[in-house]
Amino acid sequence: MPPEFALLAAALAAAVVLWLRERRLRRRVARELREMEARRAAYRNTAEHLSEGVILLDSRDRVVFANAAASGLLDVPPPPSSDPPPALGAWANPSFAASLRYGNPEETQRRVVELEGKGGPRTVELTSGPAEGGKRFLLLRDLRGAVAVDLKRRDFVANASHELQTPIAALIGLLDLLEDSDPATAAPLLQRAQRNAQSLSALTRDLLGLAKAEDPGWRPAPRGLKVAEAVARVEERLREKAAAKGLALVVRVTPPELEIVADRGSLDTVLANLVDNAISYTERGRVELRVSSEGGVGVAIEVEDTGPGIDPEILPRIFERFFRGDPAHSRASGGTGLGLAIVRNLVGRMGGRIAVRSRPGEGALFRVELPFSPAKPLPGAGQASFS
Repeated sequence: MPPEFALLAAALAAAVVLWLRERRLRRRVARELREMEARRAAYRNTAEHLSEGVILLDSRDRVVFANAAASGLLDVPPPPSSDPPPALGAWANPSFAASLRYGNPEETQRRVVELEGKGGPRTVELTSGPAEGGKRFLLLRDLRGAVAVDLKRRDFVANASHELQTPIAALIGLLDLLEDSDPATAAPLLQRAQRNAQSLSALTRDLLGLAKAEDPGWRPAPRGLKVAEAVARVEERLREKAAAKGLALVVRVTPPELEIVADRGSLDTVLANLVDNAISYTERGRVELRVSSEGGVGVAIEVEDTGPGIDPEILPRIFERFFRGDPAHSRASGGTGLGLAIVRNLVGRMGGRIAVRSRPGEGALFRVELPFSPAKPLPGAGQASFS
């Protein structure tokens, strides 16, 4: 083969090799770009489902990305898709943009800022830090929920302290009187001290019961239960209290062999608290506990009394912790103001719902609906309704 043909063949072979390499390189680059785009789309989709606001800024504080939660917290529409991206100060609240200029942008910082919006001021925890390629990320968390929880916690501590102080102060006073009393007057003082000690014990028990019912870490232990046996335990426990007030305590389970999958302690507590509450507020007549099986619901528990009824203005508050419609009557009957709060929480944990119907002078009817199994909770589980 002539030398010129050999050189041409070598050049052609080299060109083919280079073309094949470039083709493979193009394919690899295209594949990597597709993978990068897929990852970026996945990151964006994930960020859109977060409750926290996520913002990505470039080195000039332009908004490369902002999820829906960020737009909501800043009370602005989503940033436009433009080239170049919009500046943070032009898209968001200028005061918010100005707050980012404090501190070293290369360090991760966390602080609380107050934002003004259409719905009024909003407290937000802002975390900012460096991201790849000279960018910065912003993470915004709405603190309204945390503030509300903290307020509830402080209210609960204050209420619990107040409720505990009453029997404790009474006990201290009675013990002081007993020191200087003669045997003739000691007996009634001891009886009063005993009643206050019992109130203190009941309050402590209910506080522990409420803590368990509201504890997300507590797991009920559901198992198959015969409802009639749970009703019999409650009847045995409270029949004497009803008889002492001259009340008829009527119980009925239909059908008698009715069963449910539930936590035994929770079911007993719900039944006992509802019946005990009805007895405490009923002065004459009867208290009736009815349990039946209903299609589409599961088990329906009804506790009806012939008491004075509940005023419409306080009806929506009866499940609040420490709420008493008649504080003097409640304390006299040994009530702690926690029984119905415990019931509502336990019913929700059992996958059920609770309702109450009452009119002044017409008594009250509490109705609890529970599924046959907590694995299939009822629609609106944990909610209460009033009429």
